[in-house]
Amino acid sequence: MNHIPVESLEKLSSYSSVLPWLHLLFRFRTAKKGWKLIFTVIWDFFSLQNLHKFKITKHPVIFVDAPLDEKIPFEPSKVKTYMNFIPYFLKPTVMLIKRMGYKNAAPYLNEYLDFIATMYKNAASIYRFCMTTTNRPDYKKGKEFKAIHAADPHLLCVPSLHVAIAAGTYAWFKQFFKKNIFEKEEADFYLNELFYEGQKITESVLYVKQHSVNCIPIALYMLSSSMNKDFFSVNDADYFMTSLFSDCSDIDENSKTEIREYFKFMYERNFLENIYADKWQDCIKHWLIDYAKETNQNWELLEERL
Repeated sequence: MNHIPVESLEKLSSYSSVLPWLHLLFRFRTAKKGWKLIFTVIWDFFSLQNLHKFKITKHPVIFVDAPLDEKIPFEPSKVKTYMNFIPYFLKPTVMLIKRMGYKNAAPYLNEYLDFIATMYKNAASIYRFCMTTTNRPDYKKGKEFKAIHAADPHLLCVPSLHVAIAAGTYAWFKQFFKKNIFEKEEADFYLNELFYEGQKITESVLYVKQHSVNCIPIALYMLSSSMNKDFFSVNDADYFMTSLFSDCSDIDENSKTEIREYFKFMYERNFLENIYADKWQDCIKHWLIDYAKETNQNWELLEERL
């Protein structure tokens, strides 16, 4: 691959948001996986909660708010970062095509699309056991919040797909760059951007009150436990959680410490229990039952579904 000086590299955020759809859905080598991802998202995310919303299907629903959520202010300005979730994980595909050529990149693009689809399927295996929600503000100023409230019934909080895919995109490309197709300086350039933007997206889900502090560590646990052990390790998760809110001035340092420690506690609780579980989903289900008990919600129905 041709050498490109780091100072000449384009940031991933500068790439087109339209080209990924054209390449992945309408070119022969990736169309099958691209459309499979679209149908997975429709079935395991949008249809799943809308069927419940319109009472076509029924699932238990519990609130997963936590006292620590009150230490994170509602910041409507963060909604643009929150809405950048899809461009965040799609724009790197344009970079691969530009640097490798579509034919050479296609096998890796298909592998990447499979990974994103797997995250949706994995999360849906929890959503079908128990749907989760939070007390989000009834704030509908601006086109972004209007779109969120119109399209999202807000029933699929634990685990957060925003977080699992934000961290997972970084993790996938970290593994990809180990193939040494790209020079180290170029790989580091892209990884630094992916990590930083993935952190910002993770923080945004709490700032715009689409999720609770409970949703973040469980999403990271899902990422660690449902992939191979080197994909997103315990150390990777620890570093990701410890780095959150590092440059945020609207949360005091004591609160940041509390939030990070809670993330680590929740992640470790699930990760350690998983050592003795038959399936990675079991410990999340157990936590949902325990949390429903602690908060006087309908835990008996959840126990019946185990």
